[in-house]
Amino acid sequence: MENLQGFNGNGLPAWFNVVVPQSDIRDGVLDESIFAANIEEVASGTAPVVYQDIRYFFECTYVTEGIKELIRRVVQALNGQESQNRVISLQTGFGGGKTHSLISLYHVVKDSSTFKRLDTASSILEPQDMPQFDHARVAVFTQNTVSVVDGHKVSDDIITHTLWGELAWQLGGPEGYERVRNADIQMVAPTAQDIKPIIEGASPALILIDELADYCNRASGKVVGSGTLFTQTNSFIQTLTEVVASVPKTVLICTLPASAREVASSEIGQEILSALETRVVRVGSSVKPVDDEEIYEVVRRRLFDRITNYDVIEQVARKYKDMYHNRRDSLPAEADRVAYVERIKKAYPFHPELIDLFHIRWGSDSKFQRTRGVLRLLASIVKDLWSRKSSLAGTQALIQTSDVRLENLPTLQSQITSLMGSQWDSVMHADVFGTISNAYKLDEQNVGNHIGEYHLATAVTTTVLMASIGSSSQRGLTLKQLKLCLLKPDAFQHIDIDSTVNQLENVVHYMYKSSIGGEQSFWFQSKPNINILVNQAKGDVKEEEVNAEIMRMVKQSVANMGQVKVLVDPSGDVPEQKQLTFVVMHPKYTVAAGGDVSRSAQYAIKQMAQMKGSSQRVYRNTMLFLVCSEAGKAALSMKLREYLACDKIMTEYSSQLDQDQRKDIADRKRMSGDAAKEQLIHAYNTVVKCERDTLRTQEIGTFATDFAAQITVKTLSELHENGVVLRKIGLNIINRNGLMPTIEKPVKVNELYEAFLRFDDKPMILNVDAVKDTVNRYCEEGMWNVGTGDPEHFSRIYHNETIPFLNPQEDGYWLLDSSVMPKPAGGSAGPSPEPGPTPTPGPAPTPGPEPAPTPATKTYKRVKISGSVPIENYSQLFSSFVNTLKNNNLKIEVKFTASNNATSPLTDNAPLVKSVKESASQLGLNFEVEE
Repeated sequence: MENLQGFNGNGLPAWFNVVVPQSDIRDGVLDESIFAANIEEVASGTAPVVYQDIRYFFECTYVTEGIKELIRRVVQALNGQESQNRVISLQTGFGGGKTHSLISLYHVVKDSSTFKRLDTASSILEPQDMPQFDHARVAVFTQNTVSVVDGHKVSDDIITHTLWGELAWQLGGPEGYERVRNADIQMVAPTAQDIKPIIEGASPALILIDELADYCNRASGKVVGSGTLFTQTNSFIQTLTEVVASVPKTVLICTLPASAREVASSEIGQEILSALETRVVRVGSSVKPVDDEEIYEVVRRRLFDRITNYDVIEQVARKYKDMYHNRRDSLPAEADRVAYVERIKKAYPFHPELIDLFHIRWGSDSKFQRTRGVLRLLASIVKDLWSRKSSLAGTQALIQTSDVRLENLPTLQSQITSLMGSQWDSVMHADVFGTISNAYKLDEQNVGNHIGEYHLATAVTTTVLMASIGSSSQRGLTLKQLKLCLLKPDAFQHIDIDSTVNQLENVVHYMYKSSIGGEQSFWFQSKPNINILVNQAKGDVKEEEVNAEIMRMVKQSVANMGQVKVLVDPSGDVPEQKQLTFVVMHPKYTVAAGGDVSRSAQYAIKQMAQMKGSSQRVYRNTMLFLVCSEAGKAALSMKLREYLACDKIMTEYSSQLDQDQRKDIADRKRMSGDAAKEQLIHAYNTVVKCERDTLRTQEIGTFATDFAAQITVKTLSELHENGVVLRKIGLNIINRNGLMPTIEKPVKVNELYEAFLRFDDKPMILNVDAVKDTVNRYCEEGMWNVGTGDPEHFSRIYHNETIPFLNPQEDGYWLLDSSVMPKPAGGSAGPSPEPGPTPTPGPAPTPGPEPAPTPATKTYKRVKISGSVPIENYSQLFSSFVNTLKNNNLKIEVKFTASNNATSPLTDNAPLVKSVKESASQLGLNFEVEE
């Protein structure tokens, strides 16, 4: 329903409630041929009322400064004032305002008395410059006035055959024609003596010759004597310009095209244009009817009946100015300048970029009539929007390229194919509009976000398509220019355009992109881009090929790593790992969001972490598993499918591609390969550790620039911060794990080292230096001493110092209680004695009894240790018994008894019960419960 207050929901006035289109646009009966102004129809009285009626014409016409100057010069000359040169050439491209200028002059001169009574007259001419004549003659000649074959029947007994015959008839009537009858019939240019009396008798007189070059092109095919009608006409033009220059109160205005390409596509177009320019421009002077920025007011005056509220224009301009200022880094520099605000005001209700797109870009094509063509296309756009105004959503403050719906505008479609070729119809239907177009499909896929809500894919492709029309050397739009065309206040964000463009690049068939100097540009061509080939080839890429490429990339990335050990998709029996090892799992194993490891991945990881072949793995605290996230794997697969598709095309179809396509494929392969390398890092972002049959996951949230650095820098750093991997071992950890030496029980250094490699309930250590540095540090600080050699007779005890050449992997190093001091000279190692009183001399000692004989050594058949051990000391069982007796056919019988409690309930579905039961099963132990 129409907003009666004239505002959109966001408070910004809607254009269709501020300006009122002309009645034919409002009523939906627009006849687009009405924009084809024709001076000959005006002269013959058969033109549409908008051109024929002098009052209506000046009401609907914005008289530009160029046309005002032209009228002033002509009227002054006809008034008898010697103004500037009275031979004037209007030389512009199609649609440059020539015909409108001629019609304006025709009305002012032909009906000067009515013109002087018009309200607009005073804005065109000063009082002293008003026409002082009532009956001036106006002769009109166009390319269609006289047929070079059949002539032009002007009365029952007179047929004119040439330009001079027609002018003589219009200026001098039958008497004037009789002066040149023979020259006209014979098609031979008359002399100045023949023409001058006719022009003198018609004074004040205005001669208007439109599209002279096109007429001459036709005349070049008419043989006259040893030459053509063109050569005779060219000679006559020189005579005519000289006569007009010599006769007061006479003006000749002749229109010429801007380039030879506009001369009916003739091969001799340049010859004709050069010859006419020599005759006309040499004698006369040139005028530009319409300046570039005046096109805004020309459009507004012709298409709209009135503006109901001029204050709204200021309000809209300020709103856009604020938006452009806030987003200035994402837009062209001119958008943040005051001058651009003025352009918005002048172009209202259109966005200036929409008008400029037609007027400048399309106008660069010689086949496009700039003013007339712009009016015709913009009128069709306004007609469509006006008919749909009750259903238009979002900001409608200005009419922008994003509002153009090509499917509703056959005029625009036909103009594109007319300028660019019929093959562009396929371009539009494939990528821009219609339910099978790639833009439409992309909008539908994004329902629920700004792309779908504002149909941004259609808006982007439509804008880029329209910016690709014309012969300008600048193809399409930069990303900043695209945003300037599309952005609206209180609507989508400029990053939504970025997202739309990124998605379009992968699906459109005819849009191209380049990056020069870091700035992206986009344009359409009628030649398909490589997307069709790539999309077809992507469909042929198998999942196994993608996985194989992932493994190849990983292996290549870690080939020369030395800081940590990496195994890539190991198969078979993985040897014992006695150092920290990262295992990169095959991409078929994944982790879901939230750390839920897939069943297949769980089984594969546990098998490697706990088993070595068919036997239990001894070193269970050395392997960390890198696993793909599901989302990361999907994104990586997408990039690699494109990479592999490009590689296949380059290998199998290279000879069938042109140079540009080969370059595009090579660039696409390089970019997708680089993107895949980056995505590989993000895909393998989950570390899995097996602890007592439970899998712990940690998601890595920071990322390096390459896969190797991701492991050695980012991953290790986060694992260290979270206490999973230790670079040094703290005393609290050593105490907590029962590895602190006491006076009665020293701890072997290599058993300390082995404990962190074997038992997965402990943190991992980065390498052997973690133990070495820890031992040295706390020895230096006096937290323990270190003995070397046999514990019964240490060869040396280190105290408050570092141990040279310490190797925790070797036997012979012991952690000692800090009270076990180095042996003093002549004494034995032990706690330092307390100081006592000074001893007094006594009698000499008497010889004691002989030493008792050494008893015979007893040999035990076996030893058996049993009893209860506090849970806090369970870790000492290994160092005290298992490792000590491992060479004595040691057999271990275990019995664990655990009781139910509120903190840790023992239920049949409790995870810990399931874990313990599974562990018992794998180790061949009995699992009994008491209910």
